Amino acid sequence: MEHQVADVSRRRIRRRRITGGPFWKAGLGLLFVLALISGAWVGRVYFGSPTVRQIVHDWRSGKLEPASAFPGKDGVTILVLGRDVDIDNHARVVRTNGRTDTILLVRLNFLEETANVLSIPRDTLARIPGYRGKRKINVAHALGGPELAVRTVERLLNVRPEEFVVVDYESFIRAIDLLGGLEVTVARQMDYDDNWGNLHIHLQPGNQVLNGEQALGYARFRKSNDGCSESDQERIERQQQLLMAAKRRLLSTSALVNLPEVVETIRCGISSSMSDRQVMAVAAFVRGLPADSIYTATLPGSTGRVYITADDDAARELVHKMF
Repeated sequence: MEHQVADVSRRRIRRRRITGGPFWKAGLGLLFVLALISGAWVGRVYFGSPTVRQIVHDWRSGKLEPASAFPGKDGVTILVLGRDVDIDNHARVVRTNGRTDTILLVRLNFLEETANVLSIPRDTLARIPGYRGKRKINVAHALGGPELAVRTVERLLNVRPEEFVVVDYESFIRAIDLLGGLEVTVARQMDYDDNWGNLHIHLQPGNQVLNGEQALGYARFRKSNDGCSESDQERIERQQQLLMAAKRRLLSTSALVNLPEVVETIRCGISSSMSDRQVMAVAAFVRGLPADSIYTATLPGSTGRVYITADDDAARELVHKMF
């Protein structure tokens, strides 16, 4: 029998919301694969990390091919979750499952060499198995971890994710700092402050090197302090720009010095139902896809003051097309 939902935590907790579009989330997870496949795995880089050595061995032996990593499968459906960092009123990190402000359902088709990425807004109302009524879908992970998030998405969309990946963005911030930052050209001034969410974005126009916090803010930016907002397409273009900057940085000589530590930092920032080899195979597969083979969409719905209500008919049609 379903029971009444209790508060996730009775303590005063602030959540640092880490959000961004599908290109940003997927790209950060590919940082070290970009370098390895390009051949930047010699010398200290190769010998400095057991993870690097294993990835290189698997790649050279063909074990990162989809047919080897996912035998007998033409594709795989993966739920990608960006986990919040919970902070109490003393700015201390609280160990919780955390809510998931980033929820992506990804379908990789190995035969057709395509990727479909559906973004599910965190405020979407959904029925969480085992709990009464409807809640924001991002609370499912806080209540029962990735397994409950998988069941909740299946109940909402009638599509069961076969695997899941949970991403800790704090690790990616540190990885970018280890790389020495990312060089981008900021098109216009960006100013946004959210004291409760501990989010502060202040970037001036022009070419510059962004550290980890700044780069994530660059990807997260949605509106300025004066209330002016942006379109999803503008955010996606910025996120693609960051991916290209990450690729250039990884191929630079200076980035090789810290690459083993970068690899281990990202590896520790990901938890998944898949094996390390399968995660690397997915990363390599996505990296090799041209831009026109990646289709992205957002779950259609109507936005209220607090919640987003999915448009069942439009959602059903979109999900049928993508999955």
